[in-house]
Amino acid sequence: MKAIGIGDNVVDMYLTEKKMYLGGNALNFAVFANRLGIDSAFVGVFGNDQRASFALDVLNQLNVDTSHSKANPGENGFSRVELLNGDRRFLGSNRGGVLRDGLNLNVYDIEFINGFDLAHFNINGSADEYLDLVKIPKVYDFSDLFTEEVIAQVAGKVGLACFSCGGMSKGDVDSLCHFVEKAGCDSVLCTLGSQGSVVYSNGLFYWQDAVRVKAVDTMGAGDAFITAFSIEWVQKTHSIEESMIKARDFATEQVMTNGSFGFGRSF
Repeated sequence: MKAIGIGDNVVDMYLTEKKMYLGGNALNFAVFANRLGIDSAFVGVFGNDQRASFALDVLNQLNVDTSHSKANPGENGFSRVELLNGDRRFLGSNRGGVLRDGLNLNVYDIEFINGFDLAHFNINGSADEYLDLVKIPKVYDFSDLFTEEVIAQVAGKVGLACFSCGGMSKGDVDSLCHFVEKAGCDSVLCTLGSQGSVVYSNGLFYWQDAVRVKAVDTMGAGDAFITAFSIEWVQKTHSIEESMIKARDFATEQVMTNGSFGFGRSF
């Protein structure tokens, strides 16, 4: 199996620690898939600054294919972060840096993407215009930035819709899942932070509690869960309940790591 993340890469600048770590929803997906033993690639846009050099160096060390990514003059995407008792908080960003100009994929890039078995898109990835051109199974991370309008535009084009729903009531999560189903996607994953997770599939809800641990850093935990679950979702070798357990265990490992997946560097 091969998996590909399409869209954002972000260098997370931890201000108190004066360390930077690589992240971004699509890039995290590619890295986490690699860590789960899946051949992976990332298609995105890097700048030409020191942060971009750091990002590409880390991906090279991890053997994540970036051969169809672009390098444009300007700032790489970055965010400013502070860590409070293991919980990350975003303080601002440059809104994707050079990614704001789009991915500008060509027919060869699309052909490359369609050679994979699973593609990850997300609401920050500036890649929605390519959803119809990508014919393989697609997972889409709406994060916590979703609106009904965005869901209506995207849900019918993907196989698994993912949402960050920490703080939402059970009733609101139920309503969200039914709305996504009506919009055209009958498989929904909602991560609920310390409250666990829920999968809605073919009219059935599957609820799961979180594992209680003292987190080192919650950065990337949702991405880790989405990656592990979506791979199981495509492979269909385990039940939904078993797949959720595997995803929970993998995400729990990630919160014991600095940054999304380590490889920090001082700045």
